[in-house]
Amino acid sequence: MKIFLISHIADADGIMPVILTDLTFDEYDYKLLDIKDVDSFVLESIDNNLFDNYDKVIMTDLCISDEVAQKINNIDLKNKFLVLDHHNGNLDLNKYPFIKVVVENNGIKESGTSLYYEYLINNFPNNNIMKESVNYMVRLVQLGDTWEWVKYDVPEARDLVTLLSYYGLEKFINKYIKFLRKNKEFYFDEAEQLLIEIDKNKKDNYFKLALENIIFKEIKGYKTGIVFAEEYRSELGNYLAQYYKDKIDLVIIINLNRSISYRCVKDDINVSDFASFFGGKGHAKAAGSPLKEDIKEIIIEELFGD
Repeated sequence: MKIFLISHIADADGIMPVILTDLTFDEYDYKLLDIKDVDSFVLESIDNNLFDNYDKVIMTDLCISDEVAQKINNIDLKNKFLVLDHHNGNLDLNKYPFIKVVVENNGIKESGTSLYYEYLINNFPNNNIMKESVNYMVRLVQLGDTWEWVKYDVPEARDLVTLLSYYGLEKFINKYIKFLRKNKEFYFDEAEQLLIEIDKNKKDNYFKLALENIIFKEIKGYKTGIVFAEEYRSELGNYLAQYYKDKIDLVIIINLNRSISYRCVKDDINVSDFASFFGGKGHAKAAGSPLKEDIKEIIIEELFGD
């Protein structure tokens, strides 16, 4: 069976499915995308007959729009297409038979990786993905993506995200494909443990700088704290939301090279609702929205235009 995987480029939950695919299938290709590029890529691939070369097309940690889903539902592609997503804003797309959006299962928050792992275990079990090392790494990714690692006190989930930031996408994928094929148990080696400790010190300084530069502004009736940051976005957002919980409703993290992230810690605030004002979606406590395509040109013109 030949697989085409489409997954999220932004984090470990989008990257881990590539590793699981390699551990399961002999023939596969993959494409990592930002949320804003999903619909256009799928539509172009349909027009170019790209998916005709594969037995199964699987999308993880991402979802298509209702319009694209309707198009797929009206053609033969619906028989080979599968979407596995966990974002609350996409639940209404469960009306399509090839889309499965699950936010929570038996009190446990799902992730794109955990949903894909369950699918593989149930449909394509093999000696690789049945290893405890794979099971544990899937759990770390799941806890890290949903921020449940704090609740269950599993800091290794945070540390895995740290290592991804240092390895980069391709090295991370290649490293853990080899590691999981070789090892029955999951662990960080001495070099990785040292790197994690060094990064912790760097992170502490980064957070202190963010505290000094946060901008407070009321937007759409919400009290927000805004920071510009490219690193540690999830942790930074949660840290600032907790630090300023008596002053703001949510934190906005702007990464001019990628997207906007939203974080909060208050039970009565749903940042997915806030993100929807700006074309975004996500979870109650963590969401995102795309930047304007020409945002950098707008900034340059504002700074240096006539």
